[in-house]
Amino acid sequence: MSIAAEMRAAVASITTTYPEFAVTVVYGSQTATGMRVLTDKQTDPGLLGQAGSTISTVRVSSALIDEPPRGARVTVDGKQVYIMDSRTSGGVRLFDVSDTQPVEGI
Repeated sequence: MSIAAEMRAAVASITTTYPEFAVTVVYGSQTATGMRVLTDKQTDPGLLGQAGSTISTVRVSSALIDEPPRGARVTVDGKQVYIMDSRTSGGVRLFDVSDTQPVEGI
């Protein structure tokens, strides 16, 4: 078994054993069960109270989801988010996503 296949199997095993980490990831017509490994709620003072964005790190099998470009819309656990960064290592894609759409070209 290749290292990529072993890592994909490990992600599947973790999401089965620890369902609290499991999230459904949808990109275009592709759907996969991945795992959210980090959530960072960033707040800024706003006019009417606290405002900000939430950034999460999600891992999915690279065999099930193509690598989206920066700014692409993805659904994670039923919520639309935007790709801030995407990288692939050992058969696993790692997405850094934000619930705030990035501003490009400024």
